[in-house]
Amino acid sequence: MSKNLATLIGFSAILQWSSIVGLLKKISFSMGADLAVLLMYSLSTCILLLFFKIPNLKLISKKYLIFSTLLFVIYELCFSYAIALAQTAQQAIEVSLVNYLWPGLTVAMLILFKEIKFNIFVVVGLAISLSGIVMIQAGQGALNWTNILSNIQANPTSYILAFLGASLWSLYCVITKKYSDGHNPISFFFVAISCVLWAKYLWSHEFSFNVIQHFELSTFALLAMVSFVMAMGYAAWNIGIIKGNITILVTLSYFSPVISTVISMTILQTRLPTEFWYGVILVTAGSLVCWVSTNWQQLKDKFLAVLN
Repeated sequence: MSKNLATLIGFSAILQWSSIVGLLKKISFSMGADLAVLLMYSLSTCILLLFFKIPNLKLISKKYLIFSTLLFVIYELCFSYAIALAQTAQQAIEVSLVNYLWPGLTVAMLILFKEIKFNIFVVVGLAISLSGIVMIQAGQGALNWTNILSNIQANPTSYILAFLGASLWSLYCVITKKYSDGHNPISFFFVAISCVLWAKYLWSHEFSFNVIQHFELSTFALLAMVSFVMAMGYAAWNIGIIKGNITILVTLSYFSPVISTVISMTILQTRLPTEFWYGVILVTAGSLVCWVSTNWQQLKDKFLAVLN
């Protein structure tokens, strides 16, 4: 497989993940949050097991396996329920943008773990991203904290879960970078989260296949689609970062808020105000500032090499 093809496959992961928000919100409208999340992860797990199988866990550090599994499972629960519990289509998109604070938070975590040196532009980047979230919450009204807090208080659970998820995912990324030793037990992570979801569902609900018989065929088609894009997104990303151009992929991933918003808006058939798009741009710009600030010397060297 050529490097360019692997990079293109890796980019497809960004597109696939960007469609999850709209698809999950659509099926949760029909099935409810609990059943939608449960079935999505269960089907995704089956698909991933076909491609990756369960890795040899004996080769993986036990500390890394335990902590990374916990972080991954809790993050996925936070992200999926933040979307599924959103009250409206626009709120689902807003919540997903809170989750996209993770690139900037990852850089902050790298500084905290002394993987990179402190850079004032990281703080600037985080401030820009947060200002984008504030602008989105203010909406078309006056930019004041009363409006912002009232919007969040309408459904605090979703916003809190999204921010918690973004923080946990940034921590997961740092721990994976430091302690994974190149291992990628993604199928094991999905088995773990599926087990947790089944235990949670059976604890609070009486599951019966009769429950899902009355759903329309289109709902099952969307369920199959969101499960497929979630599983294949991880598979495609794995190919991209191993065999493709990781620098290009990382750069493109910082535009995920814009891509996700466009795709979600199309799937959910909702219109967004101009202020919302300003917020999306600020979230993306802030993430890029964080990334550039920590990779400036490498980018500068590559640019000079091209000129020479």
